[in-house]
Amino acid sequence: MTCPACRAEIPTGSAFCPACGNPSPTVITNERVAAAPQPASAPTAVPTAERLARALGPKYQVKRLVGRGGFAEVYELWDQDLDRRLACKVLHPEIAWTPGMLTRFRQEAKALARLQHPAILPIHFIGEGEGLVYYVMPFVQGESLADALRRRGSYSPDEALRIAEPILEALAHAHAQGLVHRDIKPDNVMLEAKTGRTLLVDFGIAKLLDPGSATGGAPKTATGFTVGTVQYMSPEQALGQPNLDGRSDLYAFGAMLFQMVTGAPPYDGNSSAEIVGKHLADPIPIASDVNARIPRWLSDAIVKCLAKQPEGRFQTADEALAALRRGPTAGSAKLVDAATVERRVRRSDAVRLRPGRFGWWVGGGLALVASGLLLARGAGFVGAGVAFAHNALVEPVEILLDGAPIDTVRPDATARLAVSRGGGDGAGGGRAELRWRLIRPGNPPIGEALEGPLPAFQRLRGRRVAPIVPEVGGQSYFAPLVTNTTATDITIEVNPGTQAAVRCNCLVPKGAVRTHIGYYRLYRNSTIAAYNNAHPYLGPHVDREGFAPRVALRSGAVVLVF
Repeated sequence: MTCPACRAEIPTGSAFCPACGNPSPTVITNERVAAAPQPASAPTAVPTAERLARALGPKYQVKRLVGRGGFAEVYELWDQDLDRRLACKVLHPEIAWTPGMLTRFRQEAKALARLQHPAILPIHFIGEGEGLVYYVMPFVQGESLADALRRRGSYSPDEALRIAEPILEALAHAHAQGLVHRDIKPDNVMLEAKTGRTLLVDFGIAKLLDPGSATGGAPKTATGFTVGTVQYMSPEQALGQPNLDGRSDLYAFGAMLFQMVTGAPPYDGNSSAEIVGKHLADPIPIASDVNARIPRWLSDAIVKCLAKQPEGRFQTADEALAALRRGPTAGSAKLVDAATVERRVRRSDAVRLRPGRFGWWVGGGLALVASGLLLARGAGFVGAGVAFAHNALVEPVEILLDGAPIDTVRPDATARLAVSRGGGDGAGGGRAELRWRLIRPGNPPIGEALEGPLPAFQRLRGRRVAPIVPEVGGQSYFAPLVTNTTATDITIEVNPGTQAAVRCNCLVPKGAVRTHIGYYRLYRNSTIAAYNNAHPYLGPHVDREGFAPRVALRSGAVVLVF
């Protein structure tokens, strides 16, 4: 990492530049879709494609390298006997294979061959030779869910459910036969281009590669290969528990579904240890708090999947599938407000009552009215001492009373405030002492510091609500959400070449999606420049301008892709 001020090298983990004392750039990684690719293994004397061709024999022609993942390379094959395309996944040669692992590999592959489901990509056969271990499966023309998420960011709830339901059906089929996937993640879900089918791939391969599954040890090979992907790994799998069941897959499914509807995994960090720690100890994030378009029932289902203890999750994939199918049509319980109760009581006057029961009807009606008034007051519809602050921004804010924080409001969330009766809806009394302050992202914080008085309360659906929007003192602000598709890490300068120019002093890694870099002053001609971090603010860069009309009015958010 280089210093944005003097371009001197900053040691890893240092908070300040050792040459000039400038604060170290903040590395934003909390919304990366996938971990950075691992460096390729050292070349061998004979290319893998040639070794694979010799191992397969003359029946199969190795056409090309399709892709490379964390533990394997994928090659396209041509079956010359049956005139069909196949895919061959060759496990990295550096994985320390032992005779016991190879025996178990064959045994597990036999078990996997029993899986017959339209959403599970089957394994045709496995083989070994020329120092390689490989397995052959049908060739799927399409893209992985991980690639789709990198391209589009997120899915709508309806689109996500169309992908999620076949995955749960496949898991239910496999779990019924005692087989656990152990590596549910977007990279292992294929979306077929022609049919739109969702296919689950690499079923059980994580177990084939896990020497701890037979010995009870930690889930790593002798070379340090991690079985599973930390962004989606269940707490029990992260702790190395040997006897995983289907509920571990449901946790990973919940993490993947969270990413599908929000654009980012539920937990991320700068290292595997940090991410695992969040899975073990951090509160479960609420998807509907990240994206208000997500129905609450879907957010609740994701939370249930992400329970820390297996006992708190759905116990079977069929149970999770039933919840997702029931959600759109299930009615939500609503509180009965006082006006509804009053109308019901008035209509009851027209009902002929039996003389002996008249007193009971009157008493019951009064009790209903009293209960409705209490509920309405608690919900903020009745009473002068109750009001709300709604945070329309994409970052959390603090509510201040006499300069002291009294509450924190998440993005696109509402907090209930206790307002003194003297405050009213005007500018005097207790209400004038309330202010809001932006909680800036990053450490050290990046973006401009925003703070202002709480706006005047407005009547919204019977409640008094103060809307917090990106405007202070008549100046509008905007929040760039940066997606970096370049081959290098980038740093950002907002409104370059003007008096309002601000350098974010941040580093947006390659592959980052919709990264938050704070709020900045918005003008009709606002621009943003992205620089290669190796040459901060001096070397080659690219500008984005003309985006002001696209800035969301209430939140100030705008998505910018570099």
